[in-house]
Amino acid sequence: MDRIRYGILGAANVAPRFIRAVQNTKDGIVTAIASRNILKAQSMAENLGAGKFYGSYAEMLDDPEIDVVYIATPNSLHKEHMLSALQHGKHVVCEKPFALYESDVHEVFSLAREKGLFVIEAQKSVFLPVTLEIRKILDSGELGRIRLIDCCQSATGFIQEWFYRRESGGGALNGSLSYPLEHAMFLTGSEIEKATGTGSLGETGVDLQCAVSVSLKDGTLLTTRITTLVETKGMAVVWCEKGHVEIPDFWKARSAKVFFNDGRTIEIDYPCVHEMTYEVEHINRCIIDGLSESPVMTERMTCMSAKALEDVRREIWQDL
Repeated sequence: MDRIRYGILGAANVAPRFIRAVQNTKDGIVTAIASRNILKAQSMAENLGAGKFYGSYAEMLDDPEIDVVYIATPNSLHKEHMLSALQHGKHVVCEKPFALYESDVHEVFSLAREKGLFVIEAQKSVFLPVTLEIRKILDSGELGRIRLIDCCQSATGFIQEWFYRRESGGGALNGSLSYPLEHAMFLTGSEIEKATGTGSLGETGVDLQCAVSVSLKDGTLLTTRITTLVETKGMAVVWCEKGHVEIPDFWKARSAKVFFNDGRTIEIDYPCVHEMTYEVEHINRCIIDGLSESPVMTERMTCMSAKALEDVRREIWQDL
């Protein structure tokens, strides 16, 4: 296979970052961008060097010069657009949250297997060099067992109008809970046992901030707070028996610091221009190798995340 050709479905604010990441790899190229607003698609294509642009999703999916479709549409449309892309014979990369319901995750992965196509939830945090280095230290046993993980993040930027609509899958929970859930599962190698939470609802009925508690099967407790109302110090702290790890902006981390109880410290530093590059390189390799599922961001991990999201959303939104 020559370079893997990406089509971008949706011109959301996250799309330019993904496009630049693809362009930063040796095996990927962005061939086209599609938006329901053709002027927006044209502007993005011209500014970012994509060859073609479409004012219709269907037109782009019919393009034989596209191998993979990256989906960056409102959350409630992810399932529909993934199924359509797969039916058109395209591999799929879908922005988080992959789907709003666990059953939808199974349906999409099932169709991908049937079609012999690759599908993955975009989750940059588990492919970052900082994350991999932390996982190596944790696996070595130097810090003892992980007992607690505490996360906090703000999502005050890049908010579009649909974010405030329930029917579009809006809200802080749907938008950002996948990050701490999947990051924690990756670091611990464990699975979610139970998730519960509370939130502050805005005038339109979506949560503008939330606090979630998660029990993992290995006994680790995860607490995470997500807000669109204030700027917090984005951080994950992994508390272990023999020390802890502080990870600033854990979902896009360039650095971290390990503190041992005996006073030793380790600084981890991996500057990068496009933090999505590492996940795109992984995606390219999976497609080249003919895989239908990532060995890292598996169907099971995405399913567990979707189930937790569904459970907590039902609790916070109440009338589901």
